[in-house]
Amino acid sequence: MPLDELTGVIETLQRRIRDHGPSLRGNETRTRLALIDPLLCALGWNVADPAVVTPEYRVDVGWADYALHGPGTQPVAVIEAKRLGTVVENHLGQAVNYCIEQGIAYAGVTDGNHWQLYRTFDPVRLADKQVLDVHIGDAAAFQSALKLLLLWRPNLASGKPTEANEPILEVPQSEPAPQPQPQSQPPLAPVAPIPAQTPPAQVKPGWIALSSFSRSDTTKPPVAIRFSDGIEHPVQYWWRLVERTAYWLWATGKLTQGNIPVPASARRFVVNTEPKHPTGKEFTDDRHISGTPLVVEVNINAKLAIDQSRLLLNHCDVNPAEVYVQTAP
Repeated sequence: MPLDELTGVIETLQRRIRDHGPSLRGNETRTRLALIDPLLCALGWNVADPAVVTPEYRVDVGWADYALHGPGTQPVAVIEAKRLGTVVENHLGQAVNYCIEQGIAYAGVTDGNHWQLYRTFDPVRLADKQVLDVHIGDAAAFQSALKLLLLWRPNLASGKPTEANEPILEVPQSEPAPQPQPQSQPPLAPVAPIPAQTPPAQVKPGWIALSSFSRSDTTKPPVAIRFSDGIEHPVQYWWRLVERTAYWLWATGKLTQGNIPVPASARRFVVNTEPKHPTGKEFTDDRHISGTPLVVEVNINAKLAIDQSRLLLNHCDVNPAEVYVQTAP
């Protein structure tokens, strides 16, 4: 499949997530039919072909939602499917157990938006087994397409899938096929950063310093956040403002084990290494930031998201006036 076709499929899925999210969040079957099956098919895993994909694959400890088959009879990967909005990390153990039971090399889990894939048998800690972590609803469709080439059938079925920063797809027979190239990524980045060329305020209208940004500036969450070193991340949801800020502070060494947890008040933490507040009460809805030990509370409104992002920056001696958000049109 040409890369532009894969990108087009992802754009369609992004629209479905945006327009039909409440319905999909309520039902795993709808999520599979609307989001997961189309993407697997686009990546060469025809879910209707039993030689390629076995839905409800039987293992001794249960049933795997999808077994992806390579050239032999042994599956190369198991994918566990959950309804949209599920915290997929909470169900990774299920997929890993299936793979260990059957000797399957790769364990994946998805809610149709968030896709993760792990090497089952690498002799390292779980976080270091991860080979794919992408939210298709949060990044540009082309960026997600490049990352998801790791799941492209010829790549994954080879047994040694390679990350791609160039298309590794079909070309005319007269031309040699490009080979997958290792992608250089920040080791902890859940979303590929976009280097800035000029200060945000000079790029285009709509960028506002976080120090002066308020809920009254927009009716929607920001489109992106850009930090003082020019690194930019998409936002999409209000809680991602806090998540992206915490990740950037960790990745740049400003937030460390020595200065967390970060308190918002005597009763609440903004960031911790476990989903608990100072009182011992658990976070209402937590999100582990991929590639880090950090956990944030995501059950927050717009005002809290803005305030907590500024608090995190100040906690790490970063001036919020040097961080910009791009408002939605």
